[in-house]
Amino acid sequence: MTYNTDFLARLRRRDPETCTWFVFAFTPILEAKLRYKFRDHGTIEDLRNDTFYRVLILVDQNRVREPAQFGSFVRGVCENVAHEHIRNRKETDGWPEGFDPLDPVPAISELLADNELRALLRADLRKLPDEEEELITEIYFREGDRKRMARERGLSVTGLNVKLCRALKRLRTQVFDRMKSGPTDETRFSSMSQGDRKVLNVKS
Repeated sequence: MTYNTDFLARLRRRDPETCTWFVFAFTPILEAKLRYKFRDHGTIEDLRNDTFYRVLILVDQNRVREPAQFGSFVRGVCENVAHEHIRNRKETDGWPEGFDPLDPVPAISELLADNELRALLRADLRKLPDEEEELITEIYFREGDRKRMARERGLSVTGLNVKLCRALKRLRTQVFDRMKSGPTDETRFSSMSQGDRKVLNVKS
């Protein structure tokens, strides 16, 4: 079948013969393409159907700029659907046992806004286990090189970052608990800018 504006117009009208040909012609092409990335037949079938759905939506929106290249267009949509599925799957995969996921709250450097807050953080740092105190101090107060630190500890950089994230999570918990506990700290909260309260996750 020739890919042209008439073909796309028939797809927009959902002409039964054209739609049937579209599905039967591209099913083996898309499934072969998806088998390079996935082994589960159910996943392949779902992604193939999602591709068909998205292509029809894009055709309805006149998003196919070159009708003669419709075949390449469909394969490109399929590639995007596959990448999106892989990305979503990685985001929901569990972390290895014994590792905590990266904490999405702001980096500790964002908490070091002024000398007073830096002093408070140093006090909270001393309450951490020695290894965690040393790790945070070396990276954020002495600007240590993470690759060197990981090598000295017999870790990968990823392993070092996981330990760091765990330490930062513990430190932030201590900071927030302390700052929310006393009247002096409540006064400090009220004097903070909206931006600072947002960084520290403090409600106005």
